[in-house]
Amino acid sequence: MDMELRHLRAVLAIAEAGSLTAAASRLGLAQPSVSESLRRAERVAGGPLFQRGPSGAVPTALGDVVLAHAVSVLEAMDRFTAAAERHHPATLPAAVRFACSPGMLVASLSVLDPSVLGAPVLVRTMAEIGAQLELLADHRVEAALVVEHPDPLAHLTTRVRRRVVAVEPMFIAVSADHPLADRSEVPITALTRETWCVGDSADDGLADHLAAALGPTTVDIRVGVDHTTALQLAELGQAVLVAMPGSRPRAGLVQLALTGSPLRSTTSLLWNTGGPLAQAHIDRLWVELVRAQHEVVEQTPTYRDWLARHPEWVTTPADLGPRG
Repeated sequence: MDMELRHLRAVLAIAEAGSLTAAASRLGLAQPSVSESLRRAERVAGGPLFQRGPSGAVPTALGDVVLAHAVSVLEAMDRFTAAAERHHPATLPAAVRFACSPGMLVASLSVLDPSVLGAPVLVRTMAEIGAQLELLADHRVEAALVVEHPDPLAHLTTRVRRRVVAVEPMFIAVSADHPLADRSEVPITALTRETWCVGDSADDGLADHLAAALGPTTVDIRVGVDHTTALQLAELGQAVLVAMPGSRPRAGLVQLALTGSPLRSTTSLLWNTGGPLAQAHIDRLWVELVRAQHEVVEQTPTYRDWLARHPEWVTTPADLGPRG
């Protein structure tokens, strides 16, 4: 049996993420699939590659040897693929495929004029950033629109590029009967005794960002609560939700800004330089996304009023260039 590239990718992801669970999230795979790849890699290598314990997965001496070669092999394969693709220029598919984090810009992307990219757009929404990156690396999507907290966190391969579309404050949503519901802004310290609900993405940084902003006080943060349940809990006054500032009003809930903007999100456009999207496509797409950010997302009353009170906040970075 030979060791396959996917086995090497799994081994490398485990080493970088520190556990099989985190590696599965990063790769966008089910944990049993990552476990099976590790077993096959260990069978070929002739022994255990990781020592697993309370602190996570730590490479063994044999694991260090395999990892060193894995990095070299995968980087060489990336260079080979890039060289081959230069001799076979990619053409746009019938529909340009996007993997997107849930967010306010997804709707604008879905109705993007085909003239912008030369083809219609097909959007696939998913919470896990690791899954988006895996699709992008494997050319199963042409681009991704990723939301991370507070800053870009994802480790990108050498052929994936990033361009920031928007950096935004995060608001909260509380019951219309909440004692603080009549305020326009509240300090996050006034909410340390509340139960908080955040979504089911394990790798977008929101839960850790929220915990850091709330400080050393023990706070009840429930991670992985589905959207419908979270909304119901908030409406009943049993939870506080982190909300995107451009979210549309919902009956029974009030959206409030946080004093000093301790929570923020970064929305980025990602693409594979070995894919069919040329730089001109990316430039046009970025412009359209920024336009939608300003003309659609930022026009909800609460967000518009907040921006008017905080002219120092510029949601779109001035630097238009791509980032690795």
